[in-house]
Amino acid sequence: MSREIEEIKAKLDIADIIGGYLRLTPAGVNFKANCPFHNEKTPSFMVNKSKQLWRCFGCNEGGDIFEFVMKIENLDFAEALKMLAQKAGVQLSRSEPGMDSQKNRLFSLCNLSARYWHQVLLKSSQAETARNYLQTRGLSSDAIDDFCIGYSMDSWDDLINFLRKKGFTDNEIFLAGLSVKKERGNGFYDRFRGRIMFPIYDLSGRIVGFGGRTMKADELAKYINTSQTAIYNKSLILYGLNFAKDQIKKQDACILVEGYMDVIPSHQAGVKNVVSISGTALTIEQIKILKRYSNNLLLSLDMDTAGQMAASRSIDLALENEMNVKVITLAFGKDPGECIKNNPQDWTEAIGKAQNVMDYFLTKIMSEYDMNTQDGRKLIVKFLLEKINKMANPLDKDFWLKKLAQKISVSENSLRELMSRLSPERKSSFGTYKKEKPALVVKNSNREVSLIKRILELSLAYPLLLSKAVSAIEIDYFEDELAGGVYKKLVLFYTKNSNLISGSTVDNSQFDLFDGLKQWFDEAESDKSQLDLVSGAFFSSQNVLAEENEKSASAEMAGIIRLLKDEYLKRRIEFLKIELQKAEREAPERVENIYHDLQDLISRRRD
Repeated sequence: MSREIEEIKAKLDIADIIGGYLRLTPAGVNFKANCPFHNEKTPSFMVNKSKQLWRCFGCNEGGDIFEFVMKIENLDFAEALKMLAQKAGVQLSRSEPGMDSQKNRLFSLCNLSARYWHQVLLKSSQAETARNYLQTRGLSSDAIDDFCIGYSMDSWDDLINFLRKKGFTDNEIFLAGLSVKKERGNGFYDRFRGRIMFPIYDLSGRIVGFGGRTMKADELAKYINTSQTAIYNKSLILYGLNFAKDQIKKQDACILVEGYMDVIPSHQAGVKNVVSISGTALTIEQIKILKRYSNNLLLSLDMDTAGQMAASRSIDLALENEMNVKVITLAFGKDPGECIKNNPQDWTEAIGKAQNVMDYFLTKIMSEYDMNTQDGRKLIVKFLLEKINKMANPLDKDFWLKKLAQKISVSENSLRELMSRLSPERKSSFGTYKKEKPALVVKNSNREVSLIKRILELSLAYPLLLSKAVSAIEIDYFEDELAGGVYKKLVLFYTKNSNLISGSTVDNSQFDLFDGLKQWFDEAESDKSQLDLVSGAFFSSQNVLAEENEKSASAEMAGIIRLLKDEYLKRRIEFLKIELQKAEREAPERVENIYHDLQDLISRRRD
């Protein structure tokens, strides 16, 4: 396994892989981004290409390419290994543990179902109505192939029988959300029957679920989706994002529409930074995912009918998370799909004319209520203040309060007073939405851990300083288990490799202290906290090189040594003072020895 893991790491660039999820910007020898694992405004997530490592200094997460993919995709190691092996073109041995895990079986099952339904759509006489419908909606054969659109036969067990023949069990088909348990008796039946099938992909392009549009006029549910499964969580999925994410990053804007038949025609028309919420309101998880690629959100949602509440909640959530929101208004067509079918240029022009969401609301609300009546004025002000109050950025709030005050000829102070009375839940005319508390960022306040990390940073920047630290710092200086454990391994590493850390060696371009330390800690089977401390110190050492010369770094190391020594001596002196008092009461014969030891420590501290 280790050979294949190293081969994958050699063939894949960590910056390219992480860059597929986040917008990386250069930061010296590193790249930086906002961390996807906690809320932050200032980027603290760093990626180093030379070491193929990532690290967040806000939430203290970090690791290699495998740990990133496991965390961001919510995969176990075997799943991440298989995914990255496919990207790298590495053939895994059949003996890899976990390769036939339940999740992988479900991925395979969904992929096979999509391919089967796609062939049914293309070839079956029973799918003629579905083919005609897609043609009338203007979908090309290339778009149908690209999105793997299919058709489920109008049968109770067509898919189940097909999948059984391919070696899948009834239980697996059920767990994939593709069958429904019979209410009476045993057995299952197909969830999707007589429907156009839209595969739903995760960020990696794996099929995790389906949406099905009925071809029957009397069907109550026009669309039905796969139920929640081990691989499909609708709150984490945005339809089309796997196709759109590169264009969203490139154009620094995401267009949000309502359904499959808006996304696909838009991609077909060349506007590819488009995703869909599939008829529901945005979730905080989806917002976090979108913010990896862009902070600019353009909405083309139904704001005039039953979708108004979901649209308003989506806007509120985007504003609360400091996204720049605009609204696209269509001049022709009831939705983007219809607009594009009539004239694709109308769609691109509508995008270009998108209004800031507050301008949109200002125009809309003032067209619905009369500013000249007391009731109308109150409703207008209340609605707009609720929207302004959703904004997380105080500068945005100030701007729109000033603009609203000017627009309705009311003092800004009066508006601020009214806004201060809004409930903490920020109840709006369209419903209640509680603002999510930002994730807590846990910072290690332990002084000794901070000091051992700084020793590592200075040593990694200027390796000759390691000998200065090891020769002057005693193991007993550290009380903290983590700091002491790291320092012990540092001493052992130096003791074994002191011949490598000399003036002639460290100037050699092939010498790399971090590589040696990382291998040493790996071979010693260090726990994650120790490995994280070492890798985190490497990233920070780049700042030392940029900000300090060797002389100032040496002076700082000397200061750390003095501090550790002084703290240790203070602890020992306090301990011996207590022991002296106890000896005076209980063991007078020990007093003289303790007293001499105490005087020696006091003298050492003065030196």
